This record gives sequence, structure tokens and C-alpha cells, in this order.
Amino acid sequence: MIKVLIADDHHLFRDGLTRILSAYPEIEVVASVASGEEAVTQGAALQPDLFLLDVNMPGIGGVGATRQLRAGNPEVNILMLTVSEQ
Repeated sequence: MIKVLIADDHHLFRDGLTRILSAYPEIEVVASVASGEEAVTQGAALQPDLFLLDVNMPGIGGVGATRQLRAGNPEVNILMLTVSEQ
């Protein structure tokens, strides 16, 4: 089972991605959160195999969350997602 944590500030995107990933029996979405801070906190508690992080979120965002997650576990798997044109 691959445990995935999704972090994106747009709840419709999070919900859609959760539904798509949940269709695969080998994937479990263990958390769906709206900020980088929540990703770091929930990640520490849930220890997902993969983080799907939006680049731009309120607060620390995906880049800041990546820094914090890597500081605690340099081997953590992170995939950055964005619809931003920046």
C-alpha cells in the first residue's frame, strides 16, 4: 500500500485528486490538507510514502513545506503540483 498525503489550498482539486487516487487499490490517501503547515504536521503523524504538494499555498506553501519535511527526513518522497504560471 502506498500512503499519500495531498496538500493544496483548493478543496475541489484536493477532492478530485483524492477520488482519482482512491480508485487504485494500492494507493491510500491518508490525508488531504490545505496548507504547507498542515502537510508538515500531518506528515509527521502519518508518515506517508509520498507527499503531493501544491507550490503556492497560504503560509509556507509547498516549497517551505518541502524544506521542513526534508530537514526531518532527507529521503522523503515529494511531488510538487501546481496550476500556477509563475
